[in-house]
Amino acid sequence: MIYIVLAVGALIAGIVTAIAGGGGILIVTLLMLLDTPIKLVIGTNRFSALLDNATSAYNYNKKGKVNKKFLKYAALPSLIGTFIGSKFLSVVDSEVLEKLIPVILIALVVHSSFSKKMGLESNFQGFNKKNIMLGSVVTFFIGIYTGFFGLAAGSFFSLSLVYVFKFDFLEAVATVKPLLFLMGITSVVFYAANGLIDYRYAIFITVFRVVGSRFGSSYASEKGSKLVKPVFSIFCVLVAIKNIL
Repeated sequence: MIYIVLAVGALIAGIVTAIAGGGGILIVTLLMLLDTPIKLVIGTNRFSALLDNATSAYNYNKKGKVNKKFLKYAALPSLIGTFIGSKFLSVVDSEVLEKLIPVILIALVVHSSFSKKMGLESNFQGFNKKNIMLGSVVTFFIGIYTGFFGLAAGSFFSLSLVYVFKFDFLEAVATVKPLLFLMGITSVVFYAANGLIDYRYAIFITVFRVVGSRFGSSYASEKGSKLVKPVFSIFCVLVAIKNIL
């Protein structure tokens, strides 16, 4: 019965992650219900998210939705940030960011709701020194957050790209997937080295997350930002409310 619940939850998490990010919140909730220690919960979720993000990245890239030029600027800051976040997991107070992230998410979602066209159409005007620098800084801090916690990192990251570069939501979600995969490798190596992954659940969950991710990314690519924006906004608010409570 436990594995049936995990399979259904992982499938849904994969679909949600592919469309809007943040599906790991469901995995974490299910693992906590099984009385799994919190550090094992986080490590196991990060392991299962690895191939989840890789599948979405492959699908989105195949359909031409990934902004590859941004990856060139953001790859190094993302890896450095994730390494720092993972390395100092035991000394960084994650509660500060856990409280701050939902507040920022709600503020950004509210703002995007008033801007009806925001994220529905790409207003990207190209890269310049200012937005490259800002995008790199954002990526670096998202890397730190991903390294020691990571829940809803994809949602926060995607929203940031909509604001910084004026991407539409679909391009933003698609572009962060390869970076989340890179960050995931760094954090998973750290978690594995410290025995913070429960492989009994991790491998099983990964299989169903990959299936969900493949379906979700294909569906989002077909429907575009008109699907992604409302799903994204609703899920961000739910994640924020859960974190606040």
